[in-house]
Amino acid sequence: MSLQSVSKTILVLETFLKFPVGRTSVSELSRELGWSRAATHQYVSTLAEAGWLVQNEKRDYQLSPRAAMFGRFAIEYSAVPPEVTRTMEALVAELNEPISYAVLNGNEAIIIERHEPKRPFAISRAAEPHLDLTTSASGLVLLAFDTHVDTSRWEGMDDTLAEVRDRGFAQSHSEWLGDVVDVVAVPVISAGECLGALSVIAPAGRFDIPTARDALLAARERVEKALAK
Repeated sequence: MSLQSVSKTILVLETFLKFPVGRTSVSELSRELGWSRAATHQYVSTLAEAGWLVQNEKRDYQLSPRAAMFGRFAIEYSAVPPEVTRTMEALVAELNEPISYAVLNGNEAIIIERHEPKRPFAISRAAEPHLDLTTSASGLVLLAFDTHVDTSRWEGMDDTLAEVRDRGFAQSHSEWLGDVVDVVAVPVISAGECLGALSVIAPAGRFDIPTARDALLAARERVEKALAK
């Protein structure tokens, strides 16, 4: 049997991710949660006492450095299943292009692992520049397939996200880190949960998009079968 106090504590922490600047007042937080101000204050003050929240000079609350350290640890050591890593290695060999794996992080997506087309495979697990959820292929995949996302926060995206869900992938042609790139991304889903997004990225025009799309869709099927065992 679940403990309601623990579930509510987690909900409070997750709700902080909904505020663009990462900080909020007790009153704003209580409205977002639909709780009384007194109940909300009890939870945030307890979290602050435990070191998970801090207050600024305006008495607003925000996640503490301890919370950030915990999040960084989770990203670096827990976020990428070995089945995904093996699939990324196979995709690099097949497409000869960089393959990335991104996860949802509040209002953004973060690439937490990338494999490059060279020997030995270069792997970077450090968080790279954040990706916009509404314009990047990985961001669109995460918005479309993560069932915990409140899509009402992205007004006017319903048709776009429905198309991504119907196709099973997203693609983009845009500028990234100073270069114009083509990107194709697919979700990785296990037990009904979207774990992240696999993507291939290359300078515009360097790879055949239908070929990359088919390879990623086949890779998704393989990795999800492996995760289901």
